[in-house]
Amino acid sequence: MANCPKCGKKIGLLHLKPNCPNCGVNLLYYKIEDRLEVDAINAELEHAKTQKRIDRVKNATVGSKLSIVRLVLAVLVIGMFFLPLASLNIKIPFYEDSLNFNALEIYNEVSVLDFDGLFGLLGSSLFGTAFTCLVVSVVTIVVAALCAILSLVLSILSSSPKGFIRNLCLSGIGIVSTIASIVCYSIFSSEIKEALPGLMSGSVGFGAYCVIAAFVILIAINIVIKKK
Repeated sequence: MANCPKCGKKIGLLHLKPNCPNCGVNLLYYKIEDRLEVDAINAELEHAKTQKRIDRVKNATVGSKLSIVRLVLAVLVIGMFFLPLASLNIKIPFYEDSLNFNALEIYNEVSVLDFDGLFGLLGSSLFGTAFTCLVVSVVTIVVAALCAILSLVLSILSSSPKGFIRNLCLSGIGIVSTIASIVCYSIFSSEIKEALPGLMSGSVGFGAYCVIAAFVILIAINIVIKKK
């Protein structure tokens, strides 16, 4: 059973007519103008919320020349990971090679890595420190790469209330992770050179420093945009 919206009297389940049997008001169209007005207001409010989000995305990406520069820099940071990040020189009897590592090469090497053999090296008294630093170096550079990807993806939210802080945090973590990777790889190179003198040596590539520079520039452009 239901109640009439006008007189409040109960209406039986078997009453199929559009009018109230007590006061005769049309049950379908009673105060329809008020309901339509409420629906229109709700639709306007929802449109305003949606439009606000669209305006934020537009402002964060192509709203100004500086926003476009920031978007380009976010792409550039990712590109820096495809430059030579590190190198490894191997000189053993009947074999000599020089390997350069970037994001793609690191992924290829890790995807076919013998983890059992790696764990054995980590526990080695001779190579343990060196390969522990190598693992930390790889992990931290991966963290930096993830920060770069997130910086690009979340750049569309840069105009949101927490967008500025989020951008700075991601770039800051990227810088710290890259520096940690450089330090760890340098320790690895030193340890492996000492353990295998003349047979194996490594060095940090210029790409790692380009990654740091790109993150720093990205922080700077975010600060400039925030001030403006």
